[in-house]
Amino acid sequence: MKKSHYYQSPLKFIAIICFTLTSVAAAPENNLAKQQLIFQAEQFVLQKLSPNPSNKIDVSAMPIDDRINIPHCSSGLDFSASPEALKQSNITVKAQCPSNNWYIFMVVKALQTQSVVVFSSAVSPGTILTANNVNIVNMDVKRLRSSTFSKVEQVLGARIKRRVTAGRPVAPHNLCYVCKGDSVVISAGSESMRVKTSGIALEDGKMGDTIQVKNSRSSKRIQARVTSTGQVEVNM
Repeated sequence: MKKSHYYQSPLKFIAIICFTLTSVAAAPENNLAKQQLIFQAEQFVLQKLSPNPSNKIDVSAMPIDDRINIPHCSSGLDFSASPEALKQSNITVKAQCPSNNWYIFMVVKALQTQSVVVFSSAVSPGTILTANNVNIVNMDVKRLRSSTFSKVEQVLGARIKRRVTAGRPVAPHNLCYVCKGDSVVISAGSESMRVKTSGIALEDGKMGDTIQVKNSRSSKRIQARVTSTGQVEVNM
């Protein structure tokens, strides 16, 4: 019996070594499969969210449990996510292999940001914005509650209508290049001949807005387009 046991022990030892070597060899392959799966899930989310050119999306899939083995999928994996999930910051994605009915649920974190012009310091009503008052930051799109500006040049020269604190986005409804009651220069004509006169703005207006103004000389009310700070133009 002792002799028999003597011969069995080496065989068991060899079997254990073979199993260990197989596991070690399989581990890198499984890790590679997980990395590929994570990459594919992230790309799927990026395609589904389809950001506009002014937005940026950062995606990051949560790590896959070390105990999970990723089987080979000859048909290629299918990815899916519900419309409700795609609206969340943590998106649940299902990866499924049709050829062997294997599937796994993954969580992909998605942060969509866009460039936003914000106030660099507190600003009082009546302040005319300069480059010293504003700067650009990337903000989470989900935090934005109204339309914003993406370039500093879009707000320079505008006047603030209400007090705002530092770090707040510059909102169009809080700006006017021409404010109600302002004295304005009314211009009309062509490149070869242009006539200018003074007037009073009867409405607030942003760049490009058409507002009602009163000609100071004739007291006539006319429609004019805001072209700059304190400047409006009448189409001939």
